Amino acid sequence: MAVLQQIAVPLLAVNDTFLTVVEVNFNQKAAVKKGDIVMVFETSKTTYEVIAETDGFIKLMCEAGKDYAVNDIVAEIYSSVDEIVVEEKKVVEVVVSKPATTGVSKAEFNYTGTTLFSLAAQSLLQEKKISPDVFAGYEMVTAKDIQLHLNPNAFDKVVETIATKAPQPQKQNAALPDGTTSIKLSSNKKREIEYLSAVQETGLTSTLAINISTNGLFGSVNKHLKYFKNSLLPLLVYETSRLLVKYPLLNGFFYSNQIYTYNEVNIGFAIDIDKGLKVVKVAKTNELSVAQVEETILELSNQYLEDKIPVESLIGISFTVTDLSGEGVSYFRPLVNMYNSAIMGISAIDEELQRFNTSITFDHRITEGKYVAQFLSELKSRMESYAYNDAEVNNHIKCYKCFKTLQEDLAQVGLLPVITPQGKREHICQTCWNGL
Repeated sequence: MAVLQQIAVPLLAVNDTFLTVVEVNFNQKAAVKKGDIVMVFETSKTTYEVIAETDGFIKLMCEAGKDYAVNDIVAEIYSSVDEIVVEEKKVVEVVVSKPATTGVSKAEFNYTGTTLFSLAAQSLLQEKKISPDVFAGYEMVTAKDIQLHLNPNAFDKVVETIATKAPQPQKQNAALPDGTTSIKLSSNKKREIEYLSAVQETGLTSTLAINISTNGLFGSVNKHLKYFKNSLLPLLVYETSRLLVKYPLLNGFFYSNQIYTYNEVNIGFAIDIDKGLKVVKVAKTNELSVAQVEETILELSNQYLEDKIPVESLIGISFTVTDLSGEGVSYFRPLVNMYNSAIMGISAIDEELQRFNTSITFDHRITEGKYVAQFLSELKSRMESYAYNDAEVNNHIKCYKCFKTLQEDLAQVGLLPVITPQGKREHICQTCWNGL
């Protein structure tokens, strides 16, 4: 047989070991032409179109709406339709045997480090009064492992018949309240739950936050920005990227009892404008200027709106920033993504206090609170220095009564911040303050 092209599930991101076929554009044995879009995969972040590399006839080995593992062959293109043989679906008997030992085999994992227990497992240990030493040799213990320990016969030999028949309607769970409507989870949401659970389910994440002053900040920063005036995101991404070089443990991840750090700083920022949440990458962030960071954020945002984000902009993200400053929230605790050790949350500016809250959620398996506190403290100093070191910004401050500026203040004692009778925040010079 002359197979002209094999179509396999691509590895588009380390997180996506399964992809969903959301579109199949040809029927079985149909003729295709070079350049045709054969099918479309959906990842946790975007969609990916598969293009025919040659003219021919297609053999489909997949169905729309189903998930397939990376490297699975899902279609082939042949030179002749007569060469295509489509296997008929058969009834398959699957035998699942009881494991030789309870839970995960110690011999299989042979782990000598500290055993971690999920929150559910910890609760079950206390409830059943089981010693954690029973699970020595395990890297991670879940509630399922404990249940298997308590009831070894739960996984006796099971025979399941898989046949091609219409699915039977599911009975409603009696525990569910009346008057509810179920909504099917999208593939993207299922993956999001899986990837966010990977770090959070250990129960070893913490969040620290710090307040950063915005007094005089934008008067200085806006000179460097063209599109995102009065926005915190470009400057925070810029300064964070430089600090991550100094704090590499926040630019890495935990895997298989090892700490890994990324060789590059590639900050991803979360974007969700009615097209689904995606995290897109500002590549080699620490090598860019503030203006270049802003340009990249704008370009990626436009690609998101046009559904044209390239795959390379969705992979290799070493640290994530999520900006809710436009939503009015004063504080939130973001969740750490898979293959990250930390995530930053940007809250709204408190206009009365002229400050905003920045939080870092981090993986305790990699670092500790003091390390993150030092990172936040230095970030605060860097951000606030933009206002403090800019004489031009300070010269815009003037007395609200006599309109004398700082530059014109010959006494060189500065101006006082005050609240006017109208409730406005203003400044007043010493002369007017003393009623002279």
